[in-house]
Amino acid sequence: MVKEAFLCPHCGFYSTISLMAYHHSHHIYTCDKCDGITLLIIQNKEIVDQYPKRVPKLDPAIPTDVANDYVEAVKCFDIGANKASAVMCRRALQTSVVQKGAAKGKLNDQIDELFKKGIITEDIMNWSHEIRLTGNIGAHPDQDGLENVTPQDAEELIKFMEEYLNYVYIMPAKVAEKRARKTK
Repeated sequence: MVKEAFLCPHCGFYSTISLMAYHHSHHIYTCDKCDGITLLIIQNKEIVDQYPKRVPKLDPAIPTDVANDYVEAVKCFDIGANKASAVMCRRALQTSVVQKGAAKGKLNDQIDELFKKGIITEDIMNWSHEIRLTGNIGAHPDQDGLENVTPQDAEELIKFMEEYLNYVYIMPAKVAEKRARKTK
């Protein structure tokens, strides 16, 4: 097996990888550190594309179902499925707002409720509405609006969700951890 240094999209570490199989420009490798499998498209001895491009490593403070939907949104974005990525960001957001105590119902009202309760800031509320609206475009074929989810739109939603998850889950967990260490 051929060994090469490679930044693994699964574990996030540089590792050697082992060639498992290939056909023309498509090479399947496994990471020697985590056994993650990656497809590399190689032309003229250079990697021109890969799948998966990345597998986000999320903080354990993020609930599993929210994290899973976010990871799926990233995977969809990485393969160019912008509508699917927007829908999965919207799904991750709605799962989160329900878990944070918003009443069942429309996402529009749930977002506003979290703001009124002081769980999210006005800026987070406004961006949450952007996720809701763009996710709706991806999910509903009203007036043929599906083509309106651009790669830029999907990338912005992914980046916002990173910040949302940081603000709503990760930072509060870190503050609580720091305070717990101080009281000991």
